[in-house]
Amino acid sequence: MLRAGQRVLVAVSGGADSVALAYVLAELGYPIEIAHFDHETRDGASAADARFVERLANRLNAPYHLERRPVAREACAAGKSFEHHARDLRYAFFLRTARERGIAAIATGHHADDQAETVLLRILRGSGLQGLAGIPPVRETDGARIVRPLIACSRVEILAYLRARRLRYRTDVTNAHRSFPRNRIRHELIPMLERAYNPAVRAALLRLAEMQRRQNAYLRPFEEKALKRSLDPTGALLRAPFRELPEMLRHRCIAQWTRARGVACDYERILAAADFIVHGATGRRLDLGAGTLLYNGREAAYLLGETIPETVAPVALVFPPDLSRDTRAKRDKKGQSRHTACPCAETRALGRRFLVRRLERPPRAALKSYCTPTRQVFDADALGEELIVRTRRAGDRFTPLGMSGAKKLSDFFIDRGVPAPCRDIVPLVADGARILWVVGYMPSALAAVGRRTRRLIEIEALPDFGAIPDEID
Repeated sequence: MLRAGQRVLVAVSGGADSVALAYVLAELGYPIEIAHFDHETRDGASAADARFVERLANRLNAPYHLERRPVAREACAAGKSFEHHARDLRYAFFLRTARERGIAAIATGHHADDQAETVLLRILRGSGLQGLAGIPPVRETDGARIVRPLIACSRVEILAYLRARRLRYRTDVTNAHRSFPRNRIRHELIPMLERAYNPAVRAALLRLAEMQRRQNAYLRPFEEKALKRSLDPTGALLRAPFRELPEMLRHRCIAQWTRARGVACDYERILAAADFIVHGATGRRLDLGAGTLLYNGREAAYLLGETIPETVAPVALVFPPDLSRDTRAKRDKKGQSRHTACPCAETRALGRRFLVRRLERPPRAALKSYCTPTRQVFDADALGEELIVRTRRAGDRFTPLGMSGAKKLSDFFIDRGVPAPCRDIVPLVADGARILWVVGYMPSALAAVGRRTRRLIEIEALPDFGAIPDEID
């Protein structure tokens, strides 16, 4: 999980688990920084938690990072559940803080009892096999590694550690509220199963998670290869290669493809989606729930949301630092200069990861062969101050590479055979009102690389499978 002496951002709520985690990592010699998210709940009790965690950080001589948000009010306004919205905000805060502080590892206090509860909760919800692996001990996301050092420790062991060292912690009274499914599993279902069926039911659930995690790790390369072969440059699922997959891989590909776009399908919907793509008629739609429709085109299947495109806020692309003009090209063994790039910056938008690089030298291959529908190189000096990713708007015009005049974007889509219901989900990289790239199809002539180009920007658009969230509280 961690290298010796690696700096770690510890997510501390003030509860027993995260307090123990902070002290354990400090005792083991890891330089730690502490992050606390105040949900502004419980009539001011959450503010007291924040003060408690700040004092803990001072005792450990650890930098302290705090963010406060009115989660309940925001969740209600967004039409989301409190638990899911709180989790999204917490992890966004942890990841942002880690990036700002240059920390590569984030530690959370999830333990073995959390794991057992998660597996049982997913069984009850009808999870597929991937979900039965539970909470991953290690997860890479947004350039950071999220680790759970206590994942093999029971709650009893954690409390014993705290008692032995006379360490205080806070108790969140909402953890006892039976209105939350996880709390009912913790306080009612698991104790009942232990009494009436299996005293070691927690251990059994942990074994199930471990076995499934190992099977997932074995199958993942096959799944990724199958999914990569079945996706077209726009992220749609090609029906012909999908039909050729074994049934198990079809189901796993559907689960990953949909979850990466925020749709957690149950097993029945996964089966229905796979059958629909293989046998469904062109032009038909299948409701996947969560406001998402599966649309069958002639050659590919698409995921369509109910969001009106004009309401999708444009997302600004993040750029890496500019290279110094004094930077010299790296040399290969023969002393020849070769293509190099500074570390890329990443932006997530519209179901894709946009990787932006400033190139020191042109690619070794000719641009015509180097560029693809999902990777393009632009003249940096022909770009504006800010690039955005957005969907189409009324009146959009586009100047395809190789043409001198602009044409209606709608006409471009018709010429390219993009199904009408799918045109609203095609990402566009734009510079103000100018469309520079119809992602998955063609770049514009407006910022094309030419003989006078001095600085290059490379943008790559990859499917955002790293966005799949853990189903944890």
